[in-house]
Amino acid sequence: MDTLLRTEKLITGHSVSKRKKVVLHNDLSLTIGKGELIALLGPNGAGKSTLLGTVTGMLPPLGGDVYYGEKNLAHMSNKEVAKEVALVLTDKIDDRYLTTYELVATGRYPYGSFIGKLTELDKDNINNAIDAVGAGELITRFFYTLSDGEKQKVLLARALAQDTPLILLDEPTAFIDSPGKVVIMNLLTKLVKDHNKTILLTTHDTELALSYASRLWLLGKDNTFVEGLPDELVKNGMINKLFDRQGVVFNRLTYRFEAEK
Repeated sequence: MDTLLRTEKLITGHSVSKRKKVVLHNDLSLTIGKGELIALLGPNGAGKSTLLGTVTGMLPPLGGDVYYGEKNLAHMSNKEVAKEVALVLTDKIDDRYLTTYELVATGRYPYGSFIGKLTELDKDNINNAIDAVGAGELITRFFYTLSDGEKQKVLLARALAQDTPLILLDEPTAFIDSPGKVVIMNLLTKLVKDHNKTILLTTHDTELALSYASRLWLLGKDNTFVEGLPDELVKNGMINKLFDRQGVVFNRLTYRFEAEK
């Protein structure tokens, strides 16, 4: 399996001051192989978003290295990184002047000229991305008028237009109703299978992750990191260890959280 991203002894966290650092996880040696759909799970505050920010260069690592292929992230420019990985965040976009098409077009910025003129290749990538997520009927609408599910489709289209082998998503189903969550997860599966994309996503929806992910990364608050196949992590009790709470337990037979009896 081709490795798109790997880390060596990565330390994640943040600096409070020059002398004080808060470490969330250390000695993380991770790999993402081509064609995977990996779900990153963990309780609030475990450091899921911090890990995404660190491997994309938005946050500096407290130690260790991140590699895209053989390129060390520390020596890559922003445009070089943007040609390797597309990042879809949960941040609200409140610009009331951007149409859906214009927002998707911003995915082409790593390839653009200083005058910002779209080439025919840019336009092909934009149109193909919009078609791939089924957002053709939305292209003339202003982005802020869309539903949360429609917005997520459009943000995925922007990531596709960016034409990277790897897409990272932070809580892509966070504000979407249950049927909409399934639509988005089916779409992500299609992008992996039919469009040669590799996806890492964070989510709080353990049951959804178990249904769709090819591999899980589990982050705990106590510097815990475990990875493996979904079925293996259910059987060995790691899902229970991280997510069971007083009165609520994960049922290993039904793959659902239930009231403790």
